[in-house]
Amino acid sequence: MEANKKTLISSGCSFTHQPWSWAYKLQELNGYELLNVSMPCQGNNIIAQKVLYNVTEQLKTKNKEDIIVGVMWSGVDRHDFYMYDSTKLENIDGWEENPTDIIKGRKNWIIMNSNWNNPIATLWYQNFHTYVGAMIDTLKNVLLTQLFLEKNNIKYFMTTYINIFDNINNDIFSNPEVEYIYKMINFNTFLPVDGCYEWVRDNCKNLGFNEVDLNAGMGIFHPNDYGHKMFTENVIIPFLNENKC
Repeated sequence: MEANKKTLISSGCSFTHQPWSWAYKLQELNGYELLNVSMPCQGNNIIAQKVLYNVTEQLKTKNKEDIIVGVMWSGVDRHDFYMYDSTKLENIDGWEENPTDIIKGRKNWIIMNSNWNNPIATLWYQNFHTYVGAMIDTLKNVLLTQLFLEKNNIKYFMTTYINIFDNINNDIFSNPEVEYIYKMINFNTFLPVDGCYEWVRDNCKNLGFNEVDLNAGMGIFHPNDYGHKMFTENVIIPFLNENKC
């Protein structure tokens, strides 16, 4: 990467990984060097850890003023865990990369989604997964990432692929074990939208999507090239300008 260019580190799921996503639009429009560490189906723990690791690596050769971070958080029900010997597991669901890595070449991280058929995912979601626990984990990852970036004086912005903070499921944010963490989150660093999907749906109509993408069975559309372009030009760039990022 060129020393005189600002580097954008982007982390997220498929909404950020796709080659026409907002990350690539922002790179093109603002002239950033792009380090996109996103991957389809990865959850918020790996999304956060990839930010921490890659910012730490970039700071070895770049000034903090030359780094900006964009995070698009994924579904709270996506989980992962670390294994010493991940070769024992077979990726029978055929997703992007499983096991995957946070540090390049160290493929020790197993990702899980709720609709997958492999025995480990089935065991987890049938016996251990709860929506409250998953939300707590996501909020801790958001908070950790914010505190890390602020400690290192890195400019950043955050958003969500869909509105994962919609207050459903019995007023989850009034749950005492969720509420105190939720109140620690600095939502001023989030783009002023419910989520990327919702903004594209409401502002681009059918022009923002190509076709139905079941996306783990939730019926969510992935924005197309036009949808991501409009989202970047009308939401992300004005936010960055307003906050002098």
